[in-house]
Amino acid sequence: MAKADGGPALDGPAIRARAGEIGPLLRESASEVEAARRLTAPVVDALRSTGVFRMSMPEAWGGPELDICTQIEIIETLSRADASVGWCAMIGSDSGYFSGFLDDATARSLYPDLDAITAGWVVPAGTLEVCDGGYRLSGRWSFGSGSTHADVILGGARVTEKGSPRTSADGVSEQRIAMLPAAQWQVLDTWNPGGLAGSGSHDYTITDTFVPAENTWVYGQNHRSGTLYAWRGMFVVNFVGVPLGVALEACDVATGIIAGKVSMPEMIPARDEPRVRAGIARARAMVGAARSYAYDTAATLWATLEAGDEPSFELRGQLAGCFVHTVTTCRTAVQLLVDTVGTAAIQKGCPLERQLRDLNTLVQHILGQTRIWEMAGGLYFGEEPPLLAL
Repeated sequence: MAKADGGPALDGPAIRARAGEIGPLLRESASEVEAARRLTAPVVDALRSTGVFRMSMPEAWGGPELDICTQIEIIETLSRADASVGWCAMIGSDSGYFSGFLDDATARSLYPDLDAITAGWVVPAGTLEVCDGGYRLSGRWSFGSGSTHADVILGGARVTEKGSPRTSADGVSEQRIAMLPAAQWQVLDTWNPGGLAGSGSHDYTITDTFVPAENTWVYGQNHRSGTLYAWRGMFVVNFVGVPLGVALEACDVATGIIAGKVSMPEMIPARDEPRVRAGIARARAMVGAARSYAYDTAATLWATLEAGDEPSFELRGQLAGCFVHTVTTCRTAVQLLVDTVGTAAIQKGCPLERQLRDLNTLVQHILGQTRIWEMAGGLYFGEEPPLLAL
């Protein structure tokens, strides 16, 4: 593994090419990953070799500091092979963002490797009790995707002092995010869903563990300059690459099945049926339209930040709506493909069967839920959403 102060330089095209090259391994490993309910060691090693986990690492450290559209492309490429792999790559590649929330010396100590993997959740499910030099952290968090192979784990917490919540002058409870090496946390075996099973999104916990003050941060603070770090919600934007990659692959899988299928009782090639042709075309148009909107929105956000401007309420509303639109549209398109293909698509072992399950799970993520539509609508009217990443 390349160290943060050296090693081979990997740019966007190189990482994207490597992500494509490991596709056969990821497809072959998909069933094993799903059964294990986590990424297997060979898959994690293959991902590290691509450089995907360093995508957001800063150029000052020797990282590629990739623009957000290139990041989406890379996550999309991996997700075509396996949604769980794409999801874990998307989560694990947040290291460059989260390390930037710490001062540089602390960040380099916690991240000596450009390919270090981060997992965890910023929601305040724990407590940080004030002590000399920092805090004592306790808590339990859910949905720790990639926690089984992470190098660094984080957790949001409410700050307490002598057991009582510490509040600001206006009565707001203080919250901070704590980051520690993964070995100091315990991962609990709780993840057993119908889809995205291989993401290892288990609960994780920690009890009365010392956290140096410099290993904690307040959401929104940043020690880095540059377009990639200019907006607090950038780390969630490449989320759209996962549903897009899954749906694009499903389109190819469905077309391949149809090409060799005979419809009964008519005994004619399935590809000649009008309803089949229409179903394939409609699904591809739905995915293509969602993809165009996602890249257009991400590119507009990037150009806005490049110009030194803050994203407007309208642009943030577009981005929030883009998240939920992308994942729900991709799920609808793949359901249409399953309906078009028929019984072959419901057999275990058929990629379409797993892809639909993966997307049905993905739409349950907060960014795929109806309330994001509501928050997007509020942003169009100039209303700040409760979700800070929007």
